[in-house]
Amino acid sequence: MQKLKEAVRAAMPYIKSQSFMAAVLFLFTGLCVVHTAASTTAVVIRDDHKMTLSYTFKDDMNGILNQSGIFTMSADDVEFSGLEGGYAEISISRAFPVTLKADGMVHTVMMTDGTVSDVFNKLDLEFDSDDIIDPLPEKMLQANDMIELNRVDYITRTVTEQIPHETITRSNSLIRSGRTKQLTTGKDGEKVITYLERTVDGVVEEAEILGQDIVCEPVTEQILIGENVAVSPLDFGVETDAYGRPLHYIKKLTNQDATGYYAGRGAWGASGLDLSAGYVAVNPEEIPYGTKMYIASPDGSFIYGYAIAADTGLALMDGRIDIDLYYDTFTESCLNGRRNVDIYILG
Repeated sequence: MQKLKEAVRAAMPYIKSQSFMAAVLFLFTGLCVVHTAASTTAVVIRDDHKMTLSYTFKDDMNGILNQSGIFTMSADDVEFSGLEGGYAEISISRAFPVTLKADGMVHTVMMTDGTVSDVFNKLDLEFDSDDIIDPLPEKMLQANDMIELNRVDYITRTVTEQIPHETITRSNSLIRSGRTKQLTTGKDGEKVITYLERTVDGVVEEAEILGQDIVCEPVTEQILIGENVAVSPLDFGVETDAYGRPLHYIKKLTNQDATGYYAGRGAWGASGLDLSAGYVAVNPEEIPYGTKMYIASPDGSFIYGYAIAADTGLALMDGRIDIDLYYDTFTESCLNGRRNVDIYILG
């Protein structure tokens, strides 16, 4: 103990010297540096394509970013590896704006990556295979992309349309020249058309007719014009005089009583021939079926024209009338009344 006291008294002049104080300060500073190095964390920050290295005493992500002067938005995707062995990593994927136009609205969405489809998913918007999307759903997103959705629908629609009736005029000598007579009243028909329509955002761009049903056939309006021409459209090509009467014939029957008749569309005579203007009813015992004739009034004011014997009737068989002239309308048959005609038997 006595020796320790003597050693301390001997060392006191050195302890009080500047050299000792400097040595103590150096030792203290070294200890602080060792402690500081032991508590500092190296952090690699990847901010999109930019990378920085930072040393920090902080142990939370926000504190580290604030110390480094880096700020993020809520839409940014930030990942923090956590502290381990004095090292950490922070990865930042910056959000960028993408615009989507759909259903009459414009949406701006912040995205960090993904495809066009991901934008729809984020907005909870659905589309189907018929819809038009530009750019395509699988395209990878880029900043400021403009996406447009056009809704395509296929709609079946029925439309009722009118069928305009026709108006035809015919001329013959049943009425005086220059006068007119309505033979049949015209009436529009009606049809139902079924369309398949392709609409884009509610606007029809294409329409295809799937079918049509005639609900009501149109009725042709017929107007008779008085003119000195034949009723019958038949023409046997025989030689005629200046009045259109045949020059050569087998027999001429004069002062014959002629009436008119109409049996409706699709009618046929007793001979089996279809009936229309030019086909007449006779007593087949006197004028056989198939006989060709020319019929007109003696003064030429009425011309039925060329005819073929094709039908018969009770009044003909009992001799009350000599010939019954067929007309294409009931009104014309009534206009005929009872007329005196000459019949030229041609063969």
